[in-house]
Amino acid sequence: MSANTNQPTKKYIVTNEQGEEFLLPKYAATFRILMDDKDTIRDVLNSLLQLDHDHEITDLEYEFEKPIDIFMPENDPARLDVWVHTRDNRYLNIEMQNRVHAFFFDRLQLYNSYLTLRGKYEFNRSPYFQGLSEEERKYRYYELPETVSIWLCNNSVLRSKDIYKDVWSTYSEYEVKSGNALPISRKNRYIVVDLPNFLQLRKGVKTREDFWLRLISRGPLQVPETEDPIFANALDRLRVSRMNPELLKALEANMFDHHEYEVLEAEAFLKGQARGLASGMEKGLAQGMEKGMAQGMAQGMEKGAQQEREKNDALTTKRADYLRSQNVPDSVIAAMLALK
Repeated sequence: MSANTNQPTKKYIVTNEQGEEFLLPKYAATFRILMDDKDTIRDVLNSLLQLDHDHEITDLEYEFEKPIDIFMPENDPARLDVWVHTRDNRYLNIEMQNRVHAFFFDRLQLYNSYLTLRGKYEFNRSPYFQGLSEEERKYRYYELPETVSIWLCNNSVLRSKDIYKDVWSTYSEYEVKSGNALPISRKNRYIVVDLPNFLQLRKGVKTREDFWLRLISRGPLQVPETEDPIFANALDRLRVSRMNPELLKALEANMFDHHEYEVLEAEAFLKGQARGLASGMEKGLAQGMEKGMAQGMAQGMEKGAQQEREKNDALTTKRADYLRSQNVPDSVIAAMLALK
């Protein structure tokens, strides 16, 4: 590993001790440059999915920012970061994430829905499906292909700090409560990778998965030098010197997802607005209570004094009536009542 001794001019570029610049692949645009190679994608997927020899991916096709032709809000097309279609009709999507917002898990489900729909569309048009007999195609009308939605997250998203990767699927609530839960179907899965947890739990590079996840999360300067051709070619693609300046400029313009930043800005605004409203309400309530207590005390004292006066007046009337019943003259009664 080489130390980064110089300050990068841009946050998505790092410089080694020899002054050579490399792209950091943790951003969506630079991540696609890293993944622009069949062997790399195959190796990353086989490592992340931990596929054995009989089930590993051997051949694939891929496409960046795969458009999804379905109705979307505001006519804004959905795009998948790295769309992968394997020879044996598995459909996968790899998403690189640097921000977590209030509706992040909703987004996972939304993109998984895109993947499933697009996968089904491609599956029914695949040579495999078209090569089936008419009756077999009718029989498999609702069959879904295997789809896997992979999320590489540069923020902590997993509740447990003891794992860095989890598989999410569809389960029976009853079976979960009874402790015997197995996926209802493994055809549709999420692989969620928590890169901060990975860096805490996995020290050094011992496996191919370690190499890829450390490269993606920390960059080319934080992985060991290697003669492995797949690793070496991946590192070479991240060299800034091999990039066309115009391509680098275009890359810069599309470095960040404007929707994601709009979501975060709106979330911060609404939280600030809510805190301001709560603070104002709390201050107003305190002031109102203070004013109300003062007014209440004044009103209570006045009412108490009024009640005391009414009580005294009633007692005075009662005494005067008694004295009159004893034939005491009014002048004498008035003089007696005037005494303190």
